[in-house]
Amino acid sequence: MNSHCLSHCLTTTEAELFERDGYLVVENALEPSHTEYLRTTVDRLQNDGRLSRSQIINVKGRVDHPDFLSLDQAFLDLLDHPTTFPKVWGILGWNIYSYHSHLGVTEPIDGTYDPDGSTYGWHQDSVPSWRDMPELDVPARLSLKIGYMLTDTSEAGRGNFWAVPGSHRNARLELPADGKGQPDGAIPICASAGSAVYFDRRLFHAASPNHWTEPRVFLAYGYGYRWLRTKDEMTIPPDVVERSEPIRRQLLAATSSENNRYTPADDDVPLRKWLIDHNLEAPIGAPVTDQ
Repeated sequence: MNSHCLSHCLTTTEAELFERDGYLVVENALEPSHTEYLRTTVDRLQNDGRLSRSQIINVKGRVDHPDFLSLDQAFLDLLDHPTTFPKVWGILGWNIYSYHSHLGVTEPIDGTYDPDGSTYGWHQDSVPSWRDMPELDVPARLSLKIGYMLTDTSEAGRGNFWAVPGSHRNARLELPADGKGQPDGAIPICASAGSAVYFDRRLFHAASPNHWTEPRVFLAYGYGYRWLRTKDEMTIPPDVVERSEPIRRQLLAATSSENNRYTPADDDVPLRKWLIDHNLEAPIGAPVTDQ
């Protein structure tokens, strides 16, 4: 990781927006040529039959492939991309890693865009966690995702990511009783190709049908605390982890011991030292040692 990323740190305004709404849209996070290369890579994998079709997402024509980082080096390189990764540590701090990833393709379908039709599949990520912490009035954050939009979703009806702004501070969301229409306050997140959409795992959100002329393609990268269990099988080959740079090894779950996911030694969290060396505050304090 080089100092180029320092010009893309989380700003005060961005932090306030993320805290208020539970999400943040950053336009032009990726160069057009980079976006196109990633889109072409997804197309190739899909044409080769290497992407799995979702069995749980209730949107027709949807491909949802988890744990995709090992499918191509281009996906791995996006994990600590200099224009986007700095905002992750700005929100979560330095004791973090990648616990989940999924690749989505929503194919066009016939029909008319109608958000007043059937209610979408609204949910929070890692939803059982609030059930395990019932004493909290506000659910714990634990993690966030970056959704990279590889196709244009600047208008509604293009398979947009939908969200209820501010819902990340609630454990439940009231859905229409008749199964028609969307919950109060729900909006489509409109973002152009190359945008990065950051969202708190507590934010109530939903996939939606694609009534445009092209597939809607996105890559989602989940980041959480190193003591959070993985959501995926994490099929990155060990030799790939070993030859990666130190901060990327941290993001790929390398650790000197399982205990050090909770009380990391300096070698477990090179991101912390990098932040200190560049005169940035290490947001969650210094590592400690069990007594």
